[in-house]
Amino acid sequence: MGINPNIIVLRCDEPLEDSIFKKISMFCNVKNDCVIENITLPNLYEAPLMLEKSNFSSIVLRELGVNAPMPDLTEWTKLVDRIHTRNKTVKIGLVGKYVELHDAYLSVAEALRHAGYCFNTDVAISWINSEELTDDTYEEVLSRVDGIIVPGGFGDRGVEGMILSAKYARENHVPYFGICLGMQIKQHLKLKHYPELKN
Repeated sequence: MGINPNIIVLRCDEPLEDSIFKKISMFCNVKNDCVIENITLPNLYEAPLMLEKSNFSSIVLRELGVNAPMPDLTEWTKLVDRIHTRNKTVKIGLVGKYVELHDAYLSVAEALRHAGYCFNTDVAISWINSEELTDDTYEEVLSRVDGIIVPGGFGDRGVEGMILSAKYARENHVPYFGICLGMQIKQHLKLKHYPELKN
């Protein structure tokens, strides 16, 4: 018989017509209210609230035969409200060698956004390829950001650009945060550009 689902959650970019829910319910042999849409949203943290509008929790509990209280989404709702009412913006330059693939730094990007939620601030990330930072370009590129973060990485590719970003931050009093390789870069900067500080 293959897989017999109890609930089907539909990923979609726009709200679906009732006829689609009925058709899927009939052909997949699930209850009408067990076909739930999961619409693409501008912010991931709105998804639980959207699912609850379709009674997702109560349907799951019913289908599993579990007796449990309904979720208290008060704090979650407050978080989403904060996201929508941010009135400040800060631009952070994320300097790395894998910036073409944003998912490579997904945890760093999400951490920055979460920090912004706490401080009522929209954190705009400027993705800067460290391989493209040179002695001739780094000052112009980095002058557009309010802070610099250099995340982890492996190998020596792009390291010179990371060192230049740490140099710019030090000389222009721009907040700098290095993670793993990014932290080692700051120490290497001292040895390369400020030998008097090596001790």
